[in-house]
Amino acid sequence: MAGAGEAPPTVRDKKVDAVFAWSPRARVLALGHGVQDPGPVPGPEQEYAPDVMPRVLVRLSETLGGGTDTIEGGPCFVFPQQLTAGTAAPLRVIVSDAAGREAAGRLLRPDNWEPDEWGELTRGEMGEWAMAVHDDSPVSICFSPARNALAAEAGIWTRADFRGRRIAPAVVTAWSQRERRHKKVLFYSTTAANRASQSVARTLGLVPLGWIWTVLRTSHQEAASGP
Repeated sequence: MAGAGEAPPTVRDKKVDAVFAWSPRARVLALGHGVQDPGPVPGPEQEYAPDVMPRVLVRLSETLGGGTDTIEGGPCFVFPQQLTAGTAAPLRVIVSDAAGREAAGRLLRPDNWEPDEWGELTRGEMGEWAMAVHDDSPVSICFSPARNALAAEAGIWTRADFRGRRIAPAVVTAWSQRERRHKKVLFYSTTAANRASQSVARTLGLVPLGWIWTVLRTSHQEAASGP
């Protein structure tokens, strides 16, 4: 929502305290209700560089009671229309169609999913998903943690003892085929330290889009982000 006069725009999502968007030609800072305007950043204007922490986020983090240790970042990608070939799964992959939802209801719930969330996921209430299955357990899951009418973002988890077997790229591919039917744009993001996740993006030929920086509250709740 546009600001009045010189005031920053307002963030409408009450779960987000602030958003800073930056590109080579434009930048904008939007603040949530009750968040103090950090004001201008001292010193010369920072040149655009996606993988360099924006100083305005450091200033914002200080305003929110944190510091640089509460800021993390990583690359973001967009899915091309055609993914790189060679992503066949070494395990059975089920997706969120009627047969897949029925099969998922018989699987053992991974420990990192709460019962209510797992039920919502397997019933398709959290969007499309794909799972690689070993015996009666899902060992890799791709789902849609963020989505709207036009776009969806991939979230991928693979059990530790099944990593490095090229399972994740196949599961992400299956997820994208489900979401592509209704979404115009598909995204994939990760952290700078997660080399395995970045390898999935390279394997699939995803297109680098920019960098997402996230400012966390001291309670580890997400406070602000900026690509």
